[in-house]
Amino acid sequence: MVGGSMRSGTTVIHRALCQAKNSNPFISESWYLLELMGIHERGVTRFDMRAKDQFGEVEAFEDFIRRDIQAYFAAIANKYGNPEVLILKHPELTKNFATLKRLAPQMKFLVVVRDPRDVVASMKNVIKRHRDQNLLTPFTRSLQTMNDYCAHYIGYYGKLFAERESIGEDLMIVRYEDVVTDPVDAFSKIGAFSGAVYEGDAMKSYDPDETESKYLVRDERVKDKISEAFWSEMYTKELSADSVRAYKDILTLPEVNDIESTLAQVGKTWGYW
Repeated sequence: MVGGSMRSGTTVIHRALCQAKNSNPFISESWYLLELMGIHERGVTRFDMRAKDQFGEVEAFEDFIRRDIQAYFAAIANKYGNPEVLILKHPELTKNFATLKRLAPQMKFLVVVRDPRDVVASMKNVIKRHRDQNLLTPFTRSLQTMNDYCAHYIGYYGKLFAERESIGEDLMIVRYEDVVTDPVDAFSKIGAFSGAVYEGDAMKSYDPDETESKYLVRDERVKDKISEAFWSEMYTKELSADSVRAYKDILTLPEVNDIESTLAQVGKTWGYW
């Protein structure tokens, strides 16, 4: 399962990961699994009021969710010929990775981090497109200041890193910049971690035959105005470092200073400043 902050490059990396010789093709984000985890969180949080009279104990409720998760994996795998490695992705699941590991022990997790300045700049572009079209979304309502953007960014990782010991060796963290700068080396390490097999530098190129999703078809994306705003031309281009440090053309110097101050420890830990 691939995760990370929104706009951290998870789609580009997921697309490339699915070039493995023993995996499924690129498919859309795991929305169904996200819904299941929402059901789990709400059910456990208010178990006595909502579910105790139906399931008896929390463990019985979790067993039910566990079976649903396994059925979901089996259905997706069966559709694509039961590949050795099933590669899925959803940024919004990142905070649930420790719980998913407990409910589905066979899972491994690849977490993408990216320069917060580039992430915030990309977020700003998405929200500007939404506002230009008078679209009301959770992002247009909640992301107003640099502090809001920074809190949103770190919100993807805080719970995960607090619980990372429970995932142990089945968690791998990669920097977006390292993947797009030296894909062959990065995918060699990812393959050793995941069991996915990559040959040569095939992962660098976009191969439309290795996708089953309209997510990478621009003409389909523009039909949904909310989804259209998230479109990136990088989705269907060869992996490259063109978007690294793109924030310089988008953010003002005061905005950059705010991000570097607010996320000082993040930048230092991941080597961004």
